[in-house]
Amino acid sequence: MGMDFSKGAGEALRTAGALSTVGLAFVLALVIGFWVGTVLDGWLGTKPVFTILFFFFGLAAGILNVYRIVSQAYPKQAAGPGAPPAPPPQPVIMPKAGDGPDDRELGDDGER
Repeated sequence: MGMDFSKGAGEALRTAGALSTVGLAFVLALVIGFWVGTVLDGWLGTKPVFTILFFFFGLAAGILNVYRIVSQAYPKQAAGPGAPPAPPPQPVIMPKAGDGPDDRELGDDGER
């Protein structure tokens, strides 16, 4: 009585499940860092030093968790032997001085 999903639908559900943990992983890392800093400050009597320090450690850990989860959910597609090559990047052409209209051309409709 189970539901049968196509390969694409199953993959989409797995990706959605992995991405649904992003918020929890980020907030949990912040809370744990803050808590560890608060406990260390209580033991050592150094009130906000370790709380602030470990808050930022938790922030860095949370960002790293988000990066890891998103990287696993959207892996880079390696170009295989049958894959078409990526198009080359388009060059950016900057206008040279004097290429644009000067003041006479902007306001001149031919009527005076």
